[in-house]
Amino acid sequence: MKLISSKRRMAVVGLTVGLIAGASGLAFAYFTSTGSGNGSAQTGTATNVSISQIGAGYDSLVATNSYNQDQAFSATSLNELGNDITLSTPDASQLVSVVVAVDNWGPEENGVPMTFSINNTVNGAINDTAYPDFAAAISSGTPSETNVTFDFSSQGAFVDPEFVYGITFNTTPGAAPAAAAGALNVALSASATDISVGTDTTPHTIWMDGGYAGDNNLPTCTTGVPTTGFQEIVTNCGPSNPEDTGAYGNQTPAYDIPAVEVNVVGGSDPGLYPGGPAQPLEFAITNSGTNPVQVQSVTASVDSLSGNVVTPTNLEVTGCSASWYQINNSPQALGVSAGDIQPGTTIFTTTSPTASDMSIQMLNVNSSQDPCEGADVGLTFSSN
Repeated sequence: MKLISSKRRMAVVGLTVGLIAGASGLAFAYFTSTGSGNGSAQTGTATNVSISQIGAGYDSLVATNSYNQDQAFSATSLNELGNDITLSTPDASQLVSVVVAVDNWGPEENGVPMTFSINNTVNGAINDTAYPDFAAAISSGTPSETNVTFDFSSQGAFVDPEFVYGITFNTTPGAAPAAAAGALNVALSASATDISVGTDTTPHTIWMDGGYAGDNNLPTCTTGVPTTGFQEIVTNCGPSNPEDTGAYGNQTPAYDIPAVEVNVVGGSDPGLYPGGPAQPLEFAITNSGTNPVQVQSVTASVDSLSGNVVTPTNLEVTGCSASWYQINNSPQALGVSAGDIQPGTTIFTTTSPTASDMSIQMLNVNSSQDPCEGADVGLTFSSN
């Protein structure tokens, strides 16, 4: 039975092949038909963005921008000046910008290269070079003062809470100063009194490369220290140098650290006081989702409880009225100028086209505002 069945199958197969071969070149008619069906396309949902304030993680600038001492470069054959600092932020923070105060004792200078470098960031060394203009000295005994800003926002760099930085008047960190920097000095602040945010990691020391053995700003006890290589120098080993008292030494006050402000995501705005100038409120907007989003505007408000200011750690500051703090230009419109914020990216309101003119100030009222002295004011940001 199996053999006969197999032969029949083979015969049928052969016949089928023959028909197909014989049908070659023939046309076939067909019927048209209509139909219907269903499908779907899913619309995604936007991930909430995170908005974080940009502010100082470290600040040794003097509010009045008037300094008693400064550190010469060309006159002392100094290549680089820096310090070891600790930010107020507890974890690694995204670096946005750095501001350095500079005195000019000479004629107007334009486009002088100036580099700020950090050697020990989370992902290695970074630096930024600016080409600022410096107004001429006010008089032979009074320098002009300029705050030079270094923009790190495009580098996406994160810095540890503690790091060493260096400043040089050249495009290369540690290089000899450019000729145009002959009268340019980095302003000095007092580590004991002028740090409003963050700390001086190792008080009474400074970082220098070259020239400090013969620097009349330094105490005479530093004589003999090697003059090459960027290294830490002890500055309070004795009294100030008699040729330039007050710059460094174990006398008080000692103007012994560069006047520098380091701005990071998560920093704060120092310097609010009754009737004082408004301080910029700048922020970073991060899209941690998987799809592009767009932010139309950002609103800021002062955190309060029972009318009193609340700190970022949710502590009520009794007697410090939230109404004494005014936020200007809120909500801040961003709209299409912000463009689509791509997944995993951050935009900053420190630069165009998303620059913000939002600010905060403390009003001067006809009553004691002592309860607010030294208080941290909590802020809430929201967007739509």
